[in-house]
Amino acid sequence: MPSPDHSGYRIAGWRDLNGMTQQDLASAVGVTKQYISMIERGRRPIVKRNLLYDIAAALGVGTADITGDPLPPASPDEYAAYVMVAALRDALDEMDDVPTRPLPKLVTAVSEVEVARVACDYPAVAAILPPLIMQARTVYRHNPAAGPLLVRAHVSAAVTLKILGHLDLATRIAEHATAVAAEIDNAVSTAAARFALAQCALAAGGQPGRRRSLTLVSRAADLLSVDLGTDEQRAWYALLNLHAAMSAASTGDDDGARTRLAEAAAAAARVKGDPWRMEITPTNVNIWRVGIALAGGEGGRAAEYARAVDRSKIRSRNRLVRLHIDTGRGLYQAGDSQRATRAFLAAAEITPQEVTRAHVREIVAQMARDSRRRGGSEELRRLVRVARVNPFDEAR
Repeated sequence: MPSPDHSGYRIAGWRDLNGMTQQDLASAVGVTKQYISMIERGRRPIVKRNLLYDIAAALGVGTADITGDPLPPASPDEYAAYVMVAALRDALDEMDDVPTRPLPKLVTAVSEVEVARVACDYPAVAAILPPLIMQARTVYRHNPAAGPLLVRAHVSAAVTLKILGHLDLATRIAEHATAVAAEIDNAVSTAAARFALAQCALAAGGQPGRRRSLTLVSRAADLLSVDLGTDEQRAWYALLNLHAAMSAASTGDDDGARTRLAEAAAAAARVKGDPWRMEITPTNVNIWRVGIALAGGEGGRAAEYARAVDRSKIRSRNRLVRLHIDTGRGLYQAGDSQRATRAFLAAAEITPQEVTRAHVREIVAQMARDSRRRGGSEELRRLVRVARVNPFDEAR
C-alpha cells in the first residue's frame, strides 16, 4: 500500500517531531482534540485555509510542509513550468549585463507573458519569462525609464509562481518589484508590486501574514486613491481593494471586507480597458466575491455567489478556472460533493495542473475516502486520477 498522501498524515509527523500532543495542537489552533485526530487519520480535510495557516504556525513549519505542494511534474507542460523555477532563480542571481533587445521588443515580450499567463499557457510563460527578467534588468541599469517595464515583468513572475506553489521565489521576486518601484517612485508600479507581495503574504498564512497582506494593499490603495484619473490607476485601485477584502475576510473582519469589496466594485465599473490583463470587470469582481466568501469560511454563500456569475462575460481562462475551483470548494463545504466533483473536473478540462493544488487535492482525497462507504462515481474516480491523490491509506 502506498504511503498516505494527505495533510493530516504530514501534520501527525510534524507534531510528533515537535513533541506536541494532539491536545496541545488543538489548543493552539482553537479546535478540539477529536477534530485534530480526525484530520490526522484522514477523516476530515482541511478546507479552510485559515485553519491550515494556524496549524502550520503552531507547528513552526511552512504550509508547503503540510500540503506537499508543489507536486513533481507529471507532464511536459508541468515540467516546463517546474524548470522555469530554477531558471528564474538564476535570472535573479545574474549580476552582469546580458545581451538584450530594444525596449519596444521587451514591451512586446511582457505583453506576451501576460497573454500566456491568463491563458494558463505555462510552457509559453516559462519560455519567455527568465530571459525577459534578465534583459529588462540590464536595460533598467542603463535606462531608468525601463523601471515600470521591469516591475511589470516581476509582477507577472511573482503571480505565476504563487499560483504554481513556489511561494518562496514568488515572494523574493515581489520584493524585487517593490524595491524597483520605490526607486522609480511610480504610483502604479508601487501598487502592482505591493499587490504581488500581499498575495504572497496571504498565501504564506498565519495571523502575521494575513495582517501584513491587509496592511500592504490597504496602504497602497489609500495612496493610489489620491489620483484615479487613468484606467491603470482605477484598475489597480480596484484590484488592491479586492485583495484587501480577501485579507480582511481571512482575519474575520466581515465589515472591512464588505467595505473594500464595495469600493472595488465601484472602481471596476469605471475601468474601460484591461491594463496589465488583470481583467478588472464587474464579472471578475463577482468571481473575487466567491473567493472572499471562502476566505471568511462561508462555503454555502460562496456556492451561491458562484451561481450568480455570468460565465459568458469571463474573458480569460485563468479567471474561469478560478471560478470553477472556488465553486467546487464552496459546494463541498455546503455538502454537495457530486456538484463539487463536476466543478473541479471543469477546471481540469481547462488546465489539469489546477486540480493538483493542495487545497483541491485535500478535498478530492476526502471525497474519495468518503465514497468507499457508499460507492464512488466514475466522475470522482476520474477526478482522483487527474488530481493525483492517493486517498486510500490512512494515518494510524
